[in-house]
Amino acid sequence: MIFQAFIVALIAGICKIDPRVFGMTMLDRPLVVSTLVGLALGDVQTGLTLGAQMELLSLGLMGIGAHSGMPEITVGGALCSAFAITTGTGADMALALTLPISTFASSVGYISWIPLNHLVSERALKAAHAGDDKAVDRCQWLGLFNYFFFPFLLTFVGMLAGAPVFEWLLNVIPTWVTEGVSVASNMLPALGFALLMKLTFTWGMSPYLFVGFVATAFLGMSNVGVAFIGVIIAMIIFMSQKSKSDQKEAELDDNEI
Repeated sequence: MIFQAFIVALIAGICKIDPRVFGMTMLDRPLVVSTLVGLALGDVQTGLTLGAQMELLSLGLMGIGAHSGMPEITVGGALCSAFAITTGTGADMALALTLPISTFASSVGYISWIPLNHLVSERALKAAHAGDDKAVDRCQWLGLFNYFFFPFLLTFVGMLAGAPVFEWLLNVIPTWVTEGVSVASNMLPALGFALLMKLTFTWGMSPYLFVGFVATAFLGMSNVGVAFIGVIIAMIIFMSQKSKSDQKEAELDDNEI
């Protein structure tokens, strides 16, 4: 169990520092984190399934400024995937715990690596004003270490302490409660889409929403089929706009002549 906890914590720590090292390769997204955890624990299917559901849930989540109110989906994704795989429970139950665990991890971040890195950044700024390049480098590496170490430690401790508690709760909680939680967890991806639409929806885009709804509800089309329809519509719009742009350029050339 200790080795599994170490591997899961290592994955969470590396994925957490992705934007600060690898150039925003999206390693910190739940889909990637959960898949890597599933690969490490020998159950890629569960990790991929849970990661995809977490990704849908977190589509509309975005951090502003100091990530105020932003759940820690990297650590939460790693822990929930590990709990689901090691305890043998379904992805639905683990998904229902994603937001509480992610929110708790975010709260830990507010009292650990985030304030520490504020102090480090202030020290780096003073060193930069003083022309101390070596101190700036040390601050850079220290801030990176904080973003790796604390999520790593949180995930490691969470795996060792949380997995037995998680398994005990599953045995104690009545079946009708767990079934209700599983049903409610199926609504969480819809919540993610609702959050995303709240940010991006305009009435000009509403016809495309209803096209997808009709294709799914009345034609019984799968998500892949609806996605292909979206790609085709996007290509038609792109070619139409390109044709109009070429026509305007041709008119400008005629006026110059």
